[in-house]
Amino acid sequence: MKKFLSLILAAAMALTLAACGDAAPVEEGGGTDAPETEAPVVTEPPVEPPIEVSEFCDPEDMPEADLAEFEADEYAIYVGDRAFNLGWLYEHNIYDWRQAGITYDQISEKTDSYLALSFPEDALAKFKQKISDFTMLMMLTPSAEGFAGTPSITVDDAEYDVSWLSSHNATEYTEAGINADTVSQYLDALAENYWYTREYRWIEVVRDRLVNGF
Repeated sequence: MKKFLSLILAAAMALTLAACGDAAPVEEGGGTDAPETEAPVVTEPPVEPPIEVSEFCDPEDMPEADLAEFEADEYAIYVGDRAFNLGWLYEHNIYDWRQAGITYDQISEKTDSYLALSFPEDALAKFKQKISDFTMLMMLTPSAEGFAGTPSITVDDAEYDVSWLSSHNATEYTEAGINADTVSQYLDALAENYWYTREYRWIEVVRDRLVNGF
């Protein structure tokens, strides 16, 4: 019986050693004289990922459409060195358009050519409605002057207005001493007149990141 137990213990020990993978062998004579090294300590804070366009609004439900034949440059809209082709416009929502820097004038210039394309009927109707919604959104979106008189957040005599709050991330909010509860109160103050703006949505995303620990 003792011999049987010894065999079981030996087998268990062998399995344990095998599970350890590439464990360093133990030398006879009490180990090594090499000094112990401490694990490196990371002192730099992790880099917060940028807020992506798609985080501002859930993608819209658009009918399937084969846009391959409409991907010519003549249908693309350029913002800086980025090109947004017809497929991108079709698949992204109007908040994504605005966040990408696309203007009302750019869409207006292309509208006639877009609506003359041989889209499937249901796809054309949805895309036409999207263009109309974008036009209304851009008409309603206030300019920088349109935010005059809006509240700001004050922390230790430092004032943070909507311009600052809508261009900084959660890490910078925390460094400034601005917490999620304060941001929620600020959003409540903006909600009635500015809920549809890019600035409001940016601040809302930052607030959610503060709540969820980035």
